[in-house]
Amino acid sequence: MEPANKKKWINTLKFFAAYLVAAWTFLQFVDWVLNRYNISPHWVDILLWFFIGISPSLIIYLYHQERLSKRIIKLREKIFIPLNIIILIIGLYFGFGNSDLGATTKDISFENDSGELETKTITKEEFRVGIPIYGFKQIVKDSATDWMRYGIGKLLYEDLLQNKNLSPEFENLTNTTTKIRESSLFYDFYVDGSYEKTGDTYEIITHIRKANNGKSIKKQTFTGNNFTSLLDDISIFITSEAGLVESNNSLKYIDLPIDEFMSNSLPALEAYAKTDYSKAYDIDKYFALAFLEQAKINTIYNRGKLETQDIIDIAFSLKNDLPLQKQLEVYIQRSLAYERYDEAEKQVKLQLEVDPTNKFYNRVLFSIYGETKNTESLMVAAEKLFNDDPNPYSGLNLAEAAMVNGEEDKIIEAIKTYEIIQPEISALKIEPLILKGDIKGARSVFEEHKLSNPNNTNRNRAYDSIFDYLNGKKPKIEDLKQFIGTYRSEQNELLLEFWIEKDRLVRFVKNQNMDIMIPAGPDALGGGFIQRTTFYSKLVKDNNGKAIGLYSYQFNWNITGERLYWKLDNHILLANQAFENGDLKAADSLYKTAIEHNPKHSYLKNISAHIKYITKNKTDSIQLQNEKFAGAYGPRKFWVENNKFYYKRKGETTELVKVELLPISENRYMDLTRLRTIMEFVEDSSGILASKAYSYVIGEDLRFEWEFTDNDDVKNYFLKDN
Repeated sequence: MEPANKKKWINTLKFFAAYLVAAWTFLQFVDWVLNRYNISPHWVDILLWFFIGISPSLIIYLYHQERLSKRIIKLREKIFIPLNIIILIIGLYFGFGNSDLGATTKDISFENDSGELETKTITKEEFRVGIPIYGFKQIVKDSATDWMRYGIGKLLYEDLLQNKNLSPEFENLTNTTTKIRESSLFYDFYVDGSYEKTGDTYEIITHIRKANNGKSIKKQTFTGNNFTSLLDDISIFITSEAGLVESNNSLKYIDLPIDEFMSNSLPALEAYAKTDYSKAYDIDKYFALAFLEQAKINTIYNRGKLETQDIIDIAFSLKNDLPLQKQLEVYIQRSLAYERYDEAEKQVKLQLEVDPTNKFYNRVLFSIYGETKNTESLMVAAEKLFNDDPNPYSGLNLAEAAMVNGEEDKIIEAIKTYEIIQPEISALKIEPLILKGDIKGARSVFEEHKLSNPNNTNRNRAYDSIFDYLNGKKPKIEDLKQFIGTYRSEQNELLLEFWIEKDRLVRFVKNQNMDIMIPAGPDALGGGFIQRTTFYSKLVKDNNGKAIGLYSYQFNWNITGERLYWKLDNHILLANQAFENGDLKAADSLYKTAIEHNPKHSYLKNISAHIKYITKNKTDSIQLQNEKFAGAYGPRKFWVENNKFYYKRKGETTELVKVELLPISENRYMDLTRLRTIMEFVEDSSGILASKAYSYVIGEDLRFEWEFTDNDDVKNYFLKDN
C-alpha cells in the first residue's frame, strides 16, 4: 500500500473511531432521556441501526473527504451513497414501522365506587417483558405438598400480574422438551424450578432458563417457613432478573403480598391452585380472587345465572382487596352476570386499550361478538391480538376467526412461518385445508400428526369420523342446512347457535366463542383443534326425521364429555319469551302448541304443568307448600327467599349451582337450569320427609322416561335433617 493511501486509511479509521464513540455516547444519552420520560425504547434501536447502516457511506466520505469537500463526486459515489440511504430507510420502515414510538405508558380511566372517574397510568403491553412460568418438580415425593408442582407456578403468575411491566404466562408443564418447544416460539427465557419441604421448612429452587435450549441463566434457592413469603421473594427475583429493577424514574406498581390480595390460608391457596375456587372461598370467606374466578367459570360454562350473580356480588363487595386489574375484571364480570352486554363491551374495549393481550378481556370481547354475530369485528380483534402478542393462545383465536370469516388461506400462510421452527404446529392446517376442499392434503397432515402423536387417540376420534365420511369429497352447503338453529343443554343453561355464513357452518357457544364445524356424517358434525379439544355432534331425530336435538361429544386428552342439546324451534322460543315476560296466559297457549310440534321435548310438559299449577292455586298456599319442604336434607338445602323457593346441593364430592324450584304439583318441582331433573318430596316410612330426584333417560325409539336412581354410586334420596 502506498504511503499516501496508508495515511488516508489511518485518518479514516481515526475519524470513524471517533464517530463510533460519539454515536455510542449519544445513544447512552438518548436511552437515559427515554427512560426518564417513559418514551419508547425503540428509538435507541432505530438510532443504533441508523448509525450502523450509514457507516459504509460515512467511510467512503471520510476516505475521500479532500476530494468530496471540493464537490468532486464520482458516479459510483452518486449511486452508492443515495442507494445506501434509501435501503437504510426502507429497512428501518419495515423493521420498526409497526412499532409504537410514543410513550411507553398510557392512562386508563374507570368509575370508582363513588361514580367518579379515576385515572391510572399503566405500561403499554408492547413494552412489557413476556415471562412463561412452568411447573416446579417435587424433589422428594410428599402427597401433602404435591399440589405445589403446579401451585407454585400458578401463584407466581397471579403475583407477577400486578407488575404491568411484565406479561406472565402459566402452563402446568414439567417436561423440558415441551417447555423449550412452546416457549422458544415467542419468548427469550422461561421460569421453572423444584421444591421440597423438610419439617416446617420449604426450599424452592428457581431457575430462569434460555427458551431455545433450557440452559439455566440464573438460579436462586429460597428457604423459609412461610410459603407465601417465599413466593413473594421469588417474584422479586424474577422481576429483577428480567431487567426490571425499578429506578426513581421508572413506573412503579403496587406489589401486594400474596397473603393480602389472595389468602393467608394454605388450604385455601391449595384449593385455588387446583381450580376448586368454591372450596377456596369456603375456607376463606374473604378470598375475593376465588369468588371472581368461580364467577368466570360459571359464566363461561353457563352453569346458572342465579348463583353466578350471587358469587360476583360477593367479589364486588371484596374488590378493594384486589390489585387494580382484578378490580376492573370484577366490574366486567358483574356486567356479564347480569347480561348487560353493552356495558361489558364498553368496559372491555377500554381495558384492551392498555391491556390488548389480556386473555380475560379478549375472551369476553370475542363472546360478545358471538352474541351479535359480528364476524368481521372478531377477525379484526383476533388479528390485532396475534400481532400484539403472538403466542399459542392468540394463534388459535386467530385461526378460529380466520375460518369463520372464510380466510383460511391467511391462517395457512401464517402457520408456514412457524412450522419450520415447530413442526407440531402443522396440525392446525387440518381444518383450513378441509374448508379449501383439499381433503387429501388435510388427511396427509392428519396421518402425519397421528404417527408423531400416538397417544393422542381420543382427540383424533372426531377427525377419524370426518375423513371417513368425506373420503375425498368437498363439504357441501346442503349438508349443513339441517343443523341451523338454536340448541339448549339439558344439564345447564348453555346455548348453541348454528348458522351458515360464507359457505361454512358457524357455531356460537354462548359466553364462549364462534368457530366452524365440518360434516362428519349424513347428520353429524366434527371439528376443533387436535392439540386442544375436538368435537363430534350427531343430530337426534324423531320418527318423522325432524331434528329435535343434538347429541354432542367433546374429546379432550383422555376424557370425553357427552351432552344432549334440545333444538329450540320457533314455537318453543315464542313460548319461552312469553314465560320470561310473565305473560302466563299467552305462555300456556304457546307451550301447548310447542308440545304438539315437539312431543319428544319432555321438559316442555313440566313448564306447562307449572303454569297450570300456579294459575289454579293461590300464592299463599304455594308459599305454605314451599315452607313445608324447606330445610336441610343431607347435602341438599331448600329455602324460601323473597317468596321464591331455592335449592342447592353441596357435598364432599358434588356441588350443584343454586336454582329456583318451580312447583308442578303438590310435591314435585322443576327448574329452568337443569331441564332433565325433577325434584320430589315424599314421606319416608319413618314418617320423616325425604327428597328424591328424577332424571329422564332416552330409551328405544326416542322414548323419554323419568327414572329414579339411588345406589352406591348415585345418591338421590335424602331424609330431612332434624
